[in-house]
Amino acid sequence: MDPVFAIDLRISRDNSSNLNLVAQIHNQLNNAILQGRLSSGTAVPSSRVLAAKLKVSRNTVLQAYARLQSEGLLETLAGSGTIVANIAATLPHATATTNLLARVAPKWRNPSVFAIPTGAPIEFDFSLGTTDSSQFPFDVWRRCISRQYRKMETKTMEIGHPSGQPSLRKMIAGFVSQSRAVSCTAEQIFVCSGAQQAYVLLAQLFIEPGVTCVAVESPGYPMARRAFAMAGAHIFDVPVDRDGLIVDAIPPEVNMVFVTPTHQFPTSVPMSMARRAALLQMAKQQDMIILEDDYDSEFRIGAQPIDALQTLDSQGRVFYIGTFSKSMFLDMRTGFIVAPEWAIAYLAAARQVQDWRTPVPTQLALAEFMRSGELRRHIFRMNRIYSQKYQTIVATVKKISNGILTPTIMLAGMHLTLDLDLKYSAQQVCHNALQCGIKLHCGSEFSVTTDIQNQLMLGLGRIPQHQIEPAIHRLMECIK
Repeated sequence: MDPVFAIDLRISRDNSSNLNLVAQIHNQLNNAILQGRLSSGTAVPSSRVLAAKLKVSRNTVLQAYARLQSEGLLETLAGSGTIVANIAATLPHATATTNLLARVAPKWRNPSVFAIPTGAPIEFDFSLGTTDSSQFPFDVWRRCISRQYRKMETKTMEIGHPSGQPSLRKMIAGFVSQSRAVSCTAEQIFVCSGAQQAYVLLAQLFIEPGVTCVAVESPGYPMARRAFAMAGAHIFDVPVDRDGLIVDAIPPEVNMVFVTPTHQFPTSVPMSMARRAALLQMAKQQDMIILEDDYDSEFRIGAQPIDALQTLDSQGRVFYIGTFSKSMFLDMRTGFIVAPEWAIAYLAAARQVQDWRTPVPTQLALAEFMRSGELRRHIFRMNRIYSQKYQTIVATVKKISNGILTPTIMLAGMHLTLDLDLKYSAQQVCHNALQCGIKLHCGSEFSVTTDIQNQLMLGLGRIPQHQIEPAIHRLMECIK
């Protein structure tokens, strides 16, 4: 079938236009191409089709096309007809004026969050926050999601709930109870689009711009910090040591604390039981809210992790955040909040301002995937794989590093931390490694303060098992 234009060509046959029909067609197409409304590679209708549409002679269209071809705006390809030529390099790019840039709120004028490294290609990738999806049962997931779209076709799908589908909320409540001893009911589960949306929703609920004070870990997860800062909170960066967040360093004016106690991001240390008890006691005394991000503790490396803060909380002050992007695959983009029941309606109201709800087919497919036991089996498989990767890194480091690198304690999660001898700079080692094709991280990437430990962070998601030993050998060559 011949293509048709998405633009509306208008032909005037009275005396209102001083241009003949050829010029009118030429000028409108010329403007559309130069303005980018007809992009390079777009097929143009045949002269016969366009002539019939405009009710002009075919010769009139042929003359207009010929002028555009002579100007380099159209080209004819053998077997492909006539298309818009590639003139992008010759077009002026629109730039924002100083006045328009000034209209952007100051807090958004530095849009860069994660820098994309340049230089040598990445051969050994220890990036944080990535998953190993090589063993994920995509065939099973595909069947689950297909069944839900068939229900949509036949109009038998459930009506969407802003707090999440009841079947999924019930499965999540059982899941966190089994995997993390989190005591909750389905009515306390709020389904959202990943942990990042959870931060934004909770910020909307509890942060009064210019008034609320939020304590975050330093080093810590930068996107959570950014969400609270963008909501107008006063941010207090609280240091982390071998026992996790230093509770005694939290200022008395703080109203809310964000913490990753099971597997601190990015240092990987677990928060000690004494610190957890101290934080809960402080929350009670200072009337604080605690946001507990438990992003990857389904994967256990060592002993049983310490109970979640939510499990230990008897005051209803802890909002527990979880995600399936780590336990399944990154683009799952589905997470949840375990919240006091009174907060669910307010979270739903805040969610409606953004995107109403997580897509119903995704929720129902996930509920089916969990009910069938596939998620549990996948976590069991990946726990073994991540444990093997972790053990290989630890064994290789101990064998060849001569004490320059020392693995830290890790009970759960998908990344580990190596202490670096103080004679060397972690930041410099990361730079050297990147030039040698190794991607890893250090604490300075995740902190706005300089008082951080001299450590390297290695993710387990993207590095294949067989690459670990050669990667560690090359890493040692970068320590100088």
